Amino acid sequence: MQEKKIGIAHNLGGRLRQWRKSSNYKIAELADLISISQGSLSDLENNKSLPSADTIAKLYRHTDLDIIWLLINKGTMRKRKYPGGGDHSYVYEDNQTLQTKEFNIRDQHLKELVDTLIRIYHNGDPDKVAHLKGFLMGADPGD
Repeated sequence: MQEKKIGIAHNLGGRLRQWRKSSNYKIAELADLISISQGSLSDLENNKSLPSADTIAKLYRHTDLDIIWLLINKGTMRKRKYPGGGDHSYVYEDNQTLQTKEFNIRDQHLKELVDTLIRIYHNGDPDKVAHLKGFLMGADPGD
C-alpha cells in the first residue's frame, strides 16, 4: 500500500483535477497544452507523482490556474486579475526572474526570505536547489 502523502503534496492531484474539470479541459487537451503525456497528467491527478518545476511553470504560463492554490491550497483556484491587465498569482516576472509581489507582507524580513528562496530555486546550482527542496519538504508541518 502506498503511504499517504502529507505536507505540500497533500491532495495536489485532486486540486489539479478539480481545476481541470471546472475549466472544461479534457485530460488530453491539458496534457497537450502543457506538453506532458496523458499518462503523466493522470499520475499527477491521482497523486502518484508530483509535478516537475517545468510542468508547474507551464501551468502558470498557459492557464488561469493559481499555482499557490495548487501547491498549498491557499487563496483562490484561479489567478487574480489586477488593474492594468495581467493575471498573476503571488509572484510576477520581471526581467525573467521571479520576485514576490506585495503579498501584503508587513514583515520585511519574511519578504526578503521569500525573495531569497525564489532566487535560489531558480538560479541556484542543482545541489542547492535539491537541498532547499529537501529542507522545505521536511520542515513543512502540513495542514
